[in-house]
Amino acid sequence: RNLLDNALRHGAGAAQAPGLHLQADGAGIRIVVRDYGPGVPEAQLPHLAEPFFRPDSARSRTQGGVGLGLYLCKLVAQAHGGTFALRNAGPGLEITVRLGELLGAATDTSKAQGHGGATARLLAERKQDTARE
Repeated sequence: RNLLDNALRHGAGAAQAPGLHLQADGAGIRIVVRDYGPGVPEAQLPHLAEPFFRPDSARSRTQGGVGLGLYLCKLVAQAHGGTFALRNAGPGLEITVRLGELLGAATDTSKAQGHGGATARLLAERKQDTARE
């Protein structure tokens, strides 16, 4: 949820809505969340998933949290034997989480695509809710 919330927040007003893609990846699954916002300065990119790091220190907690969301997402992925990577996608930021064999049957491509459709609908509904706020 944190990855989707970040994509919606930082991609607000962009020409393209944030994207969420699920894909079978060997015996696991790859989750890619991408926004089309301004991205992050390259010098700050390696620090984004560090605890308490916020790219814009002028933001208040009500606007940008305390800098733990991406760090916790990375820890969860690693705790499940997965990986967490982020990159500037020009425009925007792309985060890729890979999870391995622990997913078992859910890595079947048709099942992964089914979850992706439901999540894509959820993302679209969340975007509509955010626009109303």
